[in-house]
Amino acid sequence: MPRRALWITLLAGLPLLLAVIAFVLSRDTYQPYGTRLLNIRPVEANQFSLTAHDGSTKSLSDFRGKVVLIFFGFVNCPDVCPTTLLELAKVYKALTPPEQARVQVLLISVDPERDTKEKLRDYVTFFAPTFLGLTGTPEQIAQVAKKYGVFYQKSQIKSATEYNVDHTATVFALDPKGQLRLVYGNGKVAETARVVEDVRWLLRN
Repeated sequence: MPRRALWITLLAGLPLLLAVIAFVLSRDTYQPYGTRLLNIRPVEANQFSLTAHDGSTKSLSDFRGKVVLIFFGFVNCPDVCPTTLLELAKVYKALTPPEQARVQVLLISVDPERDTKEKLRDYVTFFAPTFLGLTGTPEQIAQVAKKYGVFYQKSQIKSATEYNVDHTATVFALDPKGQLRLVYGNGKVAETARVVEDVRWLLRN
């Protein structure tokens, strides 16, 4: 092949070569600390509409553009709930102010009969002013819990107002599009630095 024809061929293929190189370099090789979902569920599968502790109605779509960290718990929880919220508060406070503006922590009550809006407000804002408590009718809570595969039931029942609630202690991390991407089992969010990196990864995606 003449030298001129060779150069023309090489130059013609250069844009494609550069595109391939750019694709390889841009691939996200980050390995999340949280358990990564192999199949991302449709956004619709994660949707809900509940009452926030400020009295407003909140849907998942209201937090579009933010990383959303969801935990199912209740105000009278003696151990795992306050511990998890404290750990999430550490994660939140480790972020920069611009990052914090794009992160929302939600506590969905599994004890709607006792967790009034006022109790939820006082409880979640103790950990961070921006945290939101969500509640609803028992039927609404059951529907949302089912979507996320959360189990809960009353236990140690002494009376209509004195009981415990056994529940799944998982934290769910959704990306800014509303897609469920990562889950953290009980105690895993205690690794603050690693969860912070996960949140930053989600903010980039």
